[in-house]
Amino acid sequence: GGDCSGVDLVALGNPHLSFSEVESLAAMVGGGGGAKHRDVRVIATLSRFVLEQAEAAGHALTLSEFGVEFINDTCWCMLGDVVPFPPIQSARTLITNSGKYAHYAPGLVNRSGFKVRYSGLAGCVAAARTGRAPPRPLFLAALRGCASVAGLGMALLRRGGSTGRI
Repeated sequence: GGDCSGVDLVALGNPHLSFSEVESLAAMVGGGGGAKHRDVRVIATLSRFVLEQAEAAGHALTLSEFGVEFINDTCWCMLGDVVPFPPIQSARTLITNSGKYAHYAPGLVNRSGFKVRYSGLAGCVAAARTGRAPPRPLFLAALRGCASVAGLGMALLRRGGSTGRI
């Protein structure tokens, strides 16, 4: 229940963005669509190799200028038990492009009131700019509540595919 349209953390990758996703993301944030909302953090996980490619292509600079923070060679969502990771400790609602993280985040964070939203890359960029989640994808519209993305895996299976990583 409750309002789950506000977003204060955008978690991209988890486990890792590919170079083509980084390239798409850089085009979206560098395309003149507006600045990142001041109250939203954007964190992208990617391998060291993909980050090196992104730096060579100029995409890392574009993303950094927008406000994207990079985490290399690990899925930061799993760090909470080992090292308290400030973005997830303070987040109330996150949006992610990762079906896998959308499914597991509520259990990993295990905090009352924590909400998870799922969207494609463009929806995550829109949330980063506005601080608001876009409408749910149609195949998730029947799910109730904010944190019901635990049903995401089954919804994707019924749909016959994935719009993100599983």
